[in-house]
Amino acid sequence: MVLLLLSFASPLFAQKTKGKSKGQLEKEIQSLQKEISTANQLLKKTTKDKEMTLNEVNLLDKKIKQREQLIKAYNEQIALLDAEINAGQSNIRNLNSDLVKLQKEYAKMVVFANKNRNNYERLGFVFASKDFNQAFRRLRYIREFSDARKLKMDQIAATEKRISGEVEASQKAREERAAMLADEKVQQSELKTEKEELNRQVAMLKKQEGNIQQDIKNKQQQTQKLQKAIDDIIAEEIRKANAEAERKEAEKKANANKGKTTTTTPTTKPKSETGMALSPAEKSLSTSFVSNKGKLPWPVERGVISSSYGKHASAVSSKVTVTNNGIDIATIAGASARAVFDGEVASVTKLMGSNTVVIIRHGEYFTVYSNLENVTVKRGDKVKTKQNIGIVHTSKTENKTELHFELLKEQYRQNPANWLSK
Repeated sequence: MVLLLLSFASPLFAQKTKGKSKGQLEKEIQSLQKEISTANQLLKKTTKDKEMTLNEVNLLDKKIKQREQLIKAYNEQIALLDAEINAGQSNIRNLNSDLVKLQKEYAKMVVFANKNRNNYERLGFVFASKDFNQAFRRLRYIREFSDARKLKMDQIAATEKRISGEVEASQKAREERAAMLADEKVQQSELKTEKEELNRQVAMLKKQEGNIQQDIKNKQQQTQKLQKAIDDIIAEEIRKANAEAERKEAEKKANANKGKTTTTTPTTKPKSETGMALSPAEKSLSTSFVSNKGKLPWPVERGVISSSYGKHASAVSSKVTVTNNGIDIATIAGASARAVFDGEVASVTKLMGSNTVVIIRHGEYFTVYSNLENVTVKRGDKVKTKQNIGIVHTSKTENKTELHFELLKEQYRQNPANWLSK
């Protein structure tokens, strides 16, 4: 008896490519849609006749980039659905081919069974054996033939069910693809409108390019002051941590040497890789902080990154390069800033141009929350993940509510966007 091995590709075959999986793309699309929605809310007061501020132009520029990423994600998703549909059609053809083979084999069995359809003929076939062994083999053959017919029927039923499933999955993929194409068309239209508006607003602001360049220069000077203040505070934290570790080590050594005349060799104080002494609890906190990279909650509940980490040209003036030591997050007026992880408040400082700055220590890591008011924590306070620490300041002149957020490993700055959840 010939047994067919049915090994067919599943619709899941098309769910992954060399790039992102279908699930990853769906998550990315949802995230981008949420960010665009937040950006729309932040820009909702701006009418077509109103001249935008530099902050609003930056927000619009950011929203355009997000929409371009969204369209790209739609195209990648459509490509995956195309692959899924093609794979499904191939599966259906293969299954139909196998079904034909199974049906032909079953038909042959039915013909044979009809020729030997009564028990008398079967018994005669057994009793006509030359000896007991032959009779036993013939009886076993009859049973195996009956089992084979049942197996073939089960295989036919299973194949028909698989075909039905593939057809249904293929139809679902086609419907999803059609909806995706319709959404993409809407996004393309919105993108065109937004680009036209951005060009119009940039042209209007370019008339004030000299003033804008001076504003950006002033903000860069404020940024440098903020950086120095942060570096000084963290340097002091490192100095105190090391001094405390040395004190404890000296105390331990003194206790060990009580009543002894011999001296012991000093042990090396526990330090992190870059030189900061850590207690076992602080080291554990640092390890936990690192393990949550890419999963930390945002320092505000809702927001859009209006200025990314590192160096980049201004949206209005290409002659000016902006350097950002962290990220700026535009949010709604009255929004609360919140700790992104468990830790201890290392500093609460008021700085000109940055309002109140809160620095939280997480072992050897530090997070910085700048441009706050009505701060609810003080130095030395223990804070928990997502605990509110103050209100993000709203600038009436610039029409923005923006949190400046930084993340450092001791005094080495990191890109905060890589640490926050997507």
